[in-house]
Amino acid sequence: MNPSQPALLASINRRVAWRLMPMLVLVYVLGQLDRVNVSFAALTMNRDLGFSAAVYGLGASLFFLGYLVFQLPANIMLQRFGARRLIATIMVAWGLVSAATALVTSAAEFYAVRLLLGVAESGLYPGIMLYITYWFARENRAMAVSLFTLSVPIAGVLGSPLSGWIMEYFDQVWGLAGWQWLFILEGLPCSVLAIAVLLILTDKPQQARWLNSEQRAGLIAQLAEEDRDSPTKLADPPLAGGIKAAFLARQVWWLAAVNFLFTGALVGALYWLPKAVARAAPELGEAAIGWHVGLPYLAFALSALVWGWSADRHNERFWHPLLGMVITGVALYWLSGDLSLRSTDLAITLFMLGIGAGFSGFWGLTTTLLPSHLAAAGIALVNIAGSLGSFAGIALSGRVINTAGNTGAGFLMLAVSTAVAISLMLFGRSLVGQQDQ
Repeated sequence: MNPSQPALLASINRRVAWRLMPMLVLVYVLGQLDRVNVSFAALTMNRDLGFSAAVYGLGASLFFLGYLVFQLPANIMLQRFGARRLIATIMVAWGLVSAATALVTSAAEFYAVRLLLGVAESGLYPGIMLYITYWFARENRAMAVSLFTLSVPIAGVLGSPLSGWIMEYFDQVWGLAGWQWLFILEGLPCSVLAIAVLLILTDKPQQARWLNSEQRAGLIAQLAEEDRDSPTKLADPPLAGGIKAAFLARQVWWLAAVNFLFTGALVGALYWLPKAVARAAPELGEAAIGWHVGLPYLAFALSALVWGWSADRHNERFWHPLLGMVITGVALYWLSGDLSLRSTDLAITLFMLGIGAGFSGFWGLTTTLLPSHLAAAGIALVNIAGSLGSFAGIALSGRVINTAGNTGAGFLMLAVSTAVAISLMLFGRSLVGQQDQ
């Protein structure tokens, strides 16, 4: 088959997407769920174990420290063992560690299990990103990544009500608290799903028996032709040179600083949303709180898709993320007040609109601003800054809440962080150059 035949190539890509993407999305939905279900567990776990807001904040944030520190070893293992086997191994490990959180009885044990969860999951995202490059040509890769990104709002819309329901209706079943069942019932299925990953996912197109010989040859030819024709393949510098160049580039430091502050604020806030709802309506049960937190994730999905479409259509990369950050900052400031349940719902919805627009827009800016010789190392450094920001945002907001005695103070601190990120965006406007002109 001539790989230039667009109709046949389109049918092959649809076949690949339908085969692989549902499983990849499901895997990451479960990963997102096991990262943030601790925010629902905290509704009763903190009381049962005597954890202060500062202890909870530090413990929740240690996930990102483990996630950050073991990124490089995870990437080395990924190259050695392949994405498919690594994804399955990661799922077994993170499922068992997440379920083991039900056994913690002290702050030290809580810290240890959250750190281990970050270590276990550290290779998941880069593993899936690499796997996508094995199956989708560059012209179709944006679609695949967009579909994969929807796993975050899907996890919020479905996972938050599920977490609340488990917390409320499994409490004291077989003598276990609802928060213990939460970790068990949302952790162990990840380990079991690893079997499905090995059965459904295929390492490379050459091994895809679910494609006929013509489809398999066409996909292999398309990917091989793209690799041969890549204008950056031979021009890319060695890894060490790329890292050095990235460290010396002003735009990398600017993007890293913005990402540290903005991602720290948005991730920090996500871990306190159930507490914000409980503060506004103490009479609500955990299942109801789950719906109040989960449904606004629909706004996240909508804004991410609409903002991405608008930015691509207008070829504009600066004002789109900036507006998303402004909306996020306004929502966080609103959440810092003493709100009714209705106002809390509206503020959370506005927050989801803001982070969907700001986060997707920021990475659109990052991937278009950095030239090819800075892209690999520069994007990695910007992502590392976001992980550090997440760690700091959760831990510091917990300490602030513990000192002030209410969640509003934590949201106010995170609003200030977003305001500083907005200021840095404006300050570095000249670095964007003619990208949005």
